[in-house]
Amino acid sequence: MYNSELIEQLVRPENYFKDPEEVRELRHKAIKMAHKFHYNNNAFYHNYCKMKGIGEEITEKDFPKILIPDDTFKSYDMEYPEKEPLKFRNWVDYVSSVKVDFTLKPAGSLDDLLSQLDKNGLLLGFSSGTTGRLTFLPRDKYTQQMIVKSYIATVDATVELNKGKDKFVLGIPKKTYLQIGWNGRNVAEALSPGNVVYAFKELKSDIVRMRMRGPRGVKEKVLNSLVKIMLPRVEKKAIKTIIDSLIKWKNERVIYLAPPFIIVESAKYVLENGIDVKLREDSILASTGGFKGRKETSREEMNKLIEEAFGIDPQRYLDIYGMTESNSMIMDCLEANKKHVPPWKEIILFDENLEPIEPEGRVTGQYGFLEPSSRSFPGFILTGDKITVNFDGCGECNKITPVVEEIRRMPKVEGRGCAGVLARVVGGS
Repeated sequence: MYNSELIEQLVRPENYFKDPEEVRELRHKAIKMAHKFHYNNNAFYHNYCKMKGIGEEITEKDFPKILIPDDTFKSYDMEYPEKEPLKFRNWVDYVSSVKVDFTLKPAGSLDDLLSQLDKNGLLLGFSSGTTGRLTFLPRDKYTQQMIVKSYIATVDATVELNKGKDKFVLGIPKKTYLQIGWNGRNVAEALSPGNVVYAFKELKSDIVRMRMRGPRGVKEKVLNSLVKIMLPRVEKKAIKTIIDSLIKWKNERVIYLAPPFIIVESAKYVLENGIDVKLREDSILASTGGFKGRKETSREEMNKLIEEAFGIDPQRYLDIYGMTESNSMIMDCLEANKKHVPPWKEIILFDENLEPIEPEGRVTGQYGFLEPSSRSFPGFILTGDKITVNFDGCGECNKITPVVEEIRRMPKVEGRGCAGVLARVVGGS
């Protein structure tokens, strides 16, 4: 049985500031509970654990062994799931810990197929890599709620918001199954319903797939040519929507969240056109996902652009590290702009031999994590990222959690991520 009350105790903003040993004990108890649930309800995970000689009861020593590769969630073998709905449903059922107890019908598009699942209570948010094979994560209603709860808990531990009053400007699509869009929309609407503006109206899954992997067949090649003509206009319109909203709300507190390339382009637009968009000093800028697919701008250059264009202290620019497989985000603190690991997330780093590294001081390794708040799939993931973590924390704020100091991809691992998808899809190439 999945113990949601235990998860509710764990995913709270105050746990950022509590005694680490007390929180660790609660987190480990939740991980063991979640493992047992997934072991007994998830066919893939059950077989994976049996192969490793692990049963339904585990100890902390087993934690590194139960991490599953992140490419598990793109292991389906059909190129067009919408054309083989039964086969795709069976795959979803295999990797999910909640049963898909409804029939999928053949669909004319991938969006139509995902909509069928969504209407039946199962969100398949996606991200993608350079190969164009979408990574699908099955989330039931509870797991969806926990994304929102987790994000809000991190925000509450970082900044003091005027909930229901703050204005949100989001450089993401309003309607999409791209996970970054779903997360941003649902969190912003939960924090300040009715006060949210989106740069893009919609981003279709079929367009993402085609743009990431390249067009297949005559129909997609024609469509891709038309899309390439339209995209510069789409991005220009998105930037204008952002700037118009910032001007409208410049005397109010604004939370401006976007992939970093959107923040850079909007700042350049402001400066090049001599537009006055000096935001209120307590406003916040936030970015997520890096510059995958675009020319990278350093943090120093970003800080200068933000201060010149928007008139706020660059320290109020908070970068976020997240991924489609995760139910939470690792967010900069205001005091030092260092990324604090949420206290409900267990971090494990591995050396080049995939041996776990002792979590002491500053260490670098392949990033794995255990997150018990995912009920519909095992949130025990070995990623393709190589990160540096300082387990001593940042020492400049009151949070008592490790901090992530550097992030990069492992060698020979494809670059991906929701912001990277958005950057490449709206790029004109």
